[in-house]
Amino acid sequence: MSDLSPPPMTTQELRIVDAQGHPRILMSAKDGVPTIVLVGLDGKPGATVALDAANRPSVTLTNHDPALPSAALAIDDKGAHVKFDRPGGASSYLFLNNQGVSGVVLIDAAGRRRLDATVAADGTPTIERRDAAGAPLP
Repeated sequence: MSDLSPPPMTTQELRIVDAQGHPRILMSAKDGVPTIVLVGLDGKPGATVALDAANRPSVTLTNHDPALPSAALAIDDKGAHVKFDRPGGASSYLFLNNQGVSGVVLIDAAGRRRLDATVAADGTPTIERRDAAGAPLP
């Protein structure tokens, strides 16, 4: 029995459109960086999966309302990170760095770091709260 699958297609970019002809999925490697973008009805990226030039992956989720939070999951030269951002300053950050330190960082709506909770590679936990001026709280 012969293989009935179509031959492979070679291209640098592929655009998949909906029934109305609007681009909805973009797949590209034209700059040497593979990327898949899911495009919303508004024509803006809703989700992006990519590898950077150093072959490290990331996933970015963009809110359809730019005033609402977005999210990103990324591997970079420092470690693995999950970040939630809200325009105007507030964010939450979860990380595990290459040295084995894990932690959570919470930033208030004014962009000030307010809480750090970390666990060192040796298992030592630390929680640090900060006041509105950035000074550590007891």
